[in-house]
Amino acid sequence: MKYIDLLLLFLLSYEFVQAYNRCTTCRIVTVEDYIYWGVENNDWCNSEYDGEPDLYVSVNGNDANDGSKDAPFATLDKARQAVRNLPKTKNIVIEIADGFYPVDKTIKFTSEDSGNSKCTIYYKAAKGARPIISGGEKITGKWTKADEVNWLRNGLTAYKTPLKRNKKLRAIYVNGDRADMTSRKVRPVGKSGNYSVRKGQADWAWNSRTGMADAVIFPSNSGLSTRTRNAQNIELDSSSTWARQIVCVNNLTNGSNGIVANLQMPYGAFAQNLGWGTAYSPTSENTVTNVFEWLSNPGEFYFDQEGSMLYYIPRNGENINNIEVVVPKLDTIVEMRGNKPLSDYVQNIVFDRITFAYSDWNLYELNDNGRLSHGYASVQGAIVMAAFGQEDQHNDIYRTYDVPVAAVYVNSARNIKLINGEIRHTGSLGIHLENDVNNIDVTGNYIAKTSGAGIVIGHPTHVYENDGNQHSVGSNFAGPDKEKFKRGTESVPKNISVTNNYLLENCYSFSGHSPITSFYTYNLQVLHNFIYKCSYSGMSIGWGWCEFDGYDGRSLYGMNANQFDSYSKGPSRLIGLPTETSKNNHVNYNRVEEICSLLSDAGGIYTLGKQGNQDWTEYSEMSYNYINCKRRGQQADGSRRVNGFHPDEGSAFIKFDSNVVTNIVNNVYELNNWKRKHSMDVTNSFSNTDRSETTAPKCTLDQYVNGDYIWPLKGYETVLYSGLEDKYVYMVGKDVMPDTYYELASNVRLSAGDELPRRGLLKETDTVWLAPKGTSSFNEGANMTKSAGNAKSMKVPSTPGEYKMYIKYANGSVSEPSNFTLYIGKVNKAANVADGKDYMVSKKRPLKLELDTSSYSFKLNNQNVNNGHTINTTGRWTLTATPNGYGDRFTTLFTTTVTEANRIFTKDVTVGSEGTIRFDEIISDKTKLIWIASNSLTAFDENDPSISYAKGGSSSMKAPKNPGFILTKHTLS
Repeated sequence: MKYIDLLLLFLLSYEFVQAYNRCTTCRIVTVEDYIYWGVENNDWCNSEYDGEPDLYVSVNGNDANDGSKDAPFATLDKARQAVRNLPKTKNIVIEIADGFYPVDKTIKFTSEDSGNSKCTIYYKAAKGARPIISGGEKITGKWTKADEVNWLRNGLTAYKTPLKRNKKLRAIYVNGDRADMTSRKVRPVGKSGNYSVRKGQADWAWNSRTGMADAVIFPSNSGLSTRTRNAQNIELDSSSTWARQIVCVNNLTNGSNGIVANLQMPYGAFAQNLGWGTAYSPTSENTVTNVFEWLSNPGEFYFDQEGSMLYYIPRNGENINNIEVVVPKLDTIVEMRGNKPLSDYVQNIVFDRITFAYSDWNLYELNDNGRLSHGYASVQGAIVMAAFGQEDQHNDIYRTYDVPVAAVYVNSARNIKLINGEIRHTGSLGIHLENDVNNIDVTGNYIAKTSGAGIVIGHPTHVYENDGNQHSVGSNFAGPDKEKFKRGTESVPKNISVTNNYLLENCYSFSGHSPITSFYTYNLQVLHNFIYKCSYSGMSIGWGWCEFDGYDGRSLYGMNANQFDSYSKGPSRLIGLPTETSKNNHVNYNRVEEICSLLSDAGGIYTLGKQGNQDWTEYSEMSYNYINCKRRGQQADGSRRVNGFHPDEGSAFIKFDSNVVTNIVNNVYELNNWKRKHSMDVTNSFSNTDRSETTAPKCTLDQYVNGDYIWPLKGYETVLYSGLEDKYVYMVGKDVMPDTYYELASNVRLSAGDELPRRGLLKETDTVWLAPKGTSSFNEGANMTKSAGNAKSMKVPSTPGEYKMYIKYANGSVSEPSNFTLYIGKVNKAANVADGKDYMVSKKRPLKLELDTSSYSFKLNNQNVNNGHTINTTGRWTLTATPNGYGDRFTTLFTTTVTEANRIFTKDVTVGSEGTIRFDEIISDKTKLIWIASNSLTAFDENDPSISYAKGGSSSMKAPKNPGFILTKHTLS
């Protein structure tokens, strides 16, 4: 018989097993470590790039060429057309040289442009190149001084250049940075009009309403004038707590009380037809934008459409004679759409190291029998009202809404990758993966300074798939005939991977968006992203509130009406028809910082709706995330509703584990009893404040709190490994993430002799030091340790105290001391546990405390404890030791963890070959596989007699066929 000391139990997703079978560099992680799977190299781990490219594109090319290396094409679109004529028996590579490629019309990929199971089509940048596929064009005209702008002060000068364009211009980009439209905040003195919409008067009129304003009156001294240029290009917006609406002016007239801004109708009515206090307000303070006479600040521009002239005031340091200005033209740069939903897809295409930038969008355009009106209306998030329906959007099952345009749009697609590229400076969304999309990978991208959300997955009408007659709230509301995706064409996004993207300053123009937004999704993987600086929530996951949970007004998943707040006791909009389209979503290892610069009632991660099944199978998880709402300390006083995690209405069946949340204003976790939130578990949480709400039914909260932001090792490791993985950190500037942030990621408490985990992202020739603050001369000793720059950990000093990290670079320069501090506690032989340590425990192998009770009396979490006390559960523990006589009192903070493997098996097991092994706990996630194997495992193969497996959700499994395996030293005979 062959004996081993440990059962090797692996919990993996189906997708990982498939990847493992085709990839030699995938790493296997057992449940003794993070339950996570990944691939070391995102080039799909094969030799697809070997050999010469098949086609070439260059800015010096010509579309009349043959696309060879010596005679390249000039455009991506010509290369797309040429690919259609190539045999698709092997992979096809199109190499794109460096340069700026303006696009005259949207490049459309259809099923005919696809690869197949034997052929993946790669559009990739040449080595060292970063080609820009641009939705805009560079201005080539000469700039001259604009003498008519004669009101400037402080030495400022405005310049102008001719520009022909038949529509408004909302953005230009100067030397790669967005310039601003002119704007001022003005409070109206009144409104006028009694505008009405009659149901059926047009195809957009789904409901009737009267009493809406069609004009806004501003004070005469507001700076607005009836003589201003291009009044039809002026925008008015008003903000609420979590949303911002934009209406457009038709013309300006003089009124008895001031300047009358007559609105573009009927879209001006759309923006007033919103509930929950989000509607455009013609009486509260407005931001008035795009007025010529207000051109006054560096970095501002104005486009005179009537005069075909562009005006600009240079920023400090800009020379008007050598600036590069890009004017956006196209709303969508690339569209990928299969020919027939659910059957004929666009597929097997990869974009690698390509930049898509400078798209346009002049707000939603409504065509009312030839009369155009524009604006932006959204009750919440990255949606736009496209039909006039119920003010209460739930009654129409969100059918009045669409999603704004995106620079890159994908629909009816399979096996598409957008990797290692850039999506930036967009007029609306960056990327939208809408309907019938499966196995889409968005990885390693710099997604920056988009006007709207960076990435949007799905559509708000995916409440149900392929709606039937039963999916109608009432005869007066929008029915399934109003669905965007007709019956037989609808499928929620599945198996979408959004990983290792850096989302910087998204949602510039549409502040109610969130950088990463999803509606209804299955097996969405949002992993290792870094979101920095946004106007509202960092992520918005889910949709539908509690309105479609099927509740009948009496009971829901074992809960009765008395367990819900008074606002939740009414039934679901469709009793007995719960939405089942969003589940098994994974939002892990992300870093979110600097949220809610403009709006609130938000969270670093915000959720809506049910995210799993009522038996907890296919639940969603949000774990190992670091949410730092603000980098400056905040008073957690509830003055603004800025939360860490904000599970909002209807959120349910979500597990949160090992997250670190800091600098909230409202709550760390908002698990209040509001609108049928329920069934959420928080474990191993870390925060600087205990301010949370936990009144929702079937919710638990387990949290470690330290007001000085000092974490034990487990919390420190969450921060350290959150955000971008090592190969992607190059996207982030040192002004955002100095080197020391990667090497000493937070305050941490360890014991003398411990190892400090690091990322090791420096050069081997750099030296990392741990030394007291103020150190200028570095020498190893009891209070100073060093390690190589690329080391993944280092020894901490042996002398108790507080330490900073310094980096001595190979060139001799030394960094400033780290922002964060290492706290080394005294080594006390009175107990066998150390400060900051995490101990793996189980019922079979508990942690047995060895305490010197002759010298100290001990308390564990404020309860008396004796020598020999055992711990076999997951938890956070504070052990205090008080001397029986003279001496110092000491406190030790440590944690214990029970892995899923040790929850499945809590005792010794003896069975025969292929005998049944019954689990002590069921792993509810059906996407995981449970394997029993020896420690010599080299591949997962269900036909291998030396291993066995079961699916998540199983209550038992068979032992391996071959004898000789043992479980905790009991033979499987």
